Amino acid sequence: MLRKQLAAGVATAQPAKSASSDHKAKAGAPINWQTLAKQLDEMQQAGATADMRVMLRFQQRLQAMTREELIAGLDAIPALELSANSRSMLEQTLIGPLIEIDPEYVLTHFMDSLQDEASGLKWHLPNAMREWAKQEPAKAGAWLDEQIAAGIFDSKSLDGKNPFRVQFEEVMLGILFPADPATAGRRLSAMPQDQRGEVMKRLLGSVKEETQATFTQLVRDQVPANEQTDIFAQQVANQAGKWLEQGGYAKASEYLDRIDATPAERSACALQVAVAGLSTSTAPVTRENIDALRTWIDTQAPDSTNRFTGNILATATQIMPMLDFNDAAALALHYSQASGSDDVLGTFLESWTARNHKDLAMAFIGNIVDESRRSAILKSLQ
Repeated sequence: MLRKQLAAGVATAQPAKSASSDHKAKAGAPINWQTLAKQLDEMQQAGATADMRVMLRFQQRLQAMTREELIAGLDAIPALELSANSRSMLEQTLIGPLIEIDPEYVLTHFMDSLQDEASGLKWHLPNAMREWAKQEPAKAGAWLDEQIAAGIFDSKSLDGKNPFRVQFEEVMLGILFPADPATAGRRLSAMPQDQRGEVMKRLLGSVKEETQATFTQLVRDQVPANEQTDIFAQQVANQAGKWLEQGGYAKASEYLDRIDATPAERSACALQVAVAGLSTSTAPVTRENIDALRTWIDTQAPDSTNRFTGNILATATQIMPMLDFNDAAALALHYSQASGSDDVLGTFLESWTARNHKDLAMAFIGNIVDESRRSAILKSLQ
């Protein structure tokens, strides 16, 4: 908590300074890092009761530090008599402002922290990569390629993955793909195939409508086909609530048309839209809104409409307290009978919701027409 307070203070505190106070900040005595670490430790221990005046003075002093002072502080830390917690706090307090001033220095001087399990500095390196790539994308990208070639990101894990390689690539691609998709594509193609999908998933939060086509093309060109559906479904899961508020199911349809979704992708995405509709709605579940949902699913994934209806009704009993099990089961029975398919009620009774309401579920099993499916559901509920 204190680290967050200090970071927020550094970012927002802009105290008025006179010429005299500026002179004192620049010409003051050298910083006693041991004392500064002690102050930080005392504020940490005080927590919410810490003297705000002391915190403000600390924030102002931190904000006034030059690049050289921040570097000197980080260099001095190993020799200080500090507890592991105090050492980590001081490192992380100083590294943030230095990243804002000189991210290239942070990367070129602290990359060895990636190999140090005890170091907290390594968690700040992807952010330094982001800040440098914003300023000098070509230079930052070339430097990253040098580190990869030198084996800095080689993995000892059985799956061969290095989570920091994924984070660094995510940063670079997030900067590159909206403005320079060709370079972004080359970067992504240089990654192992089984790691490309993970990188693109991590980028989903930064994809805007105007960059959707570029993002989609990168996925189509570089990510293995069996992972593409999951990426697009996750994108829908992130956006569906907003789409439904803005334009109903039409917004979701526009997205699926825009990415030229395959039948499998439309099916996976339709389920995410349905679940989002329940999760974000405050209206009760009625035949009218289930009918509207089924009508839309029919346009995207007609083979999945009945199965999704059963799935959705089962989910609704868990996230919408106004829909009890018997009401949901009655709706499932209605749609099974109306469609002439066991899929709605069958999927509903095969859910964990039914297993949590075994006594109530048993009353509906006799409505399953297919004998083998009825027997399997009965066995699962006994």
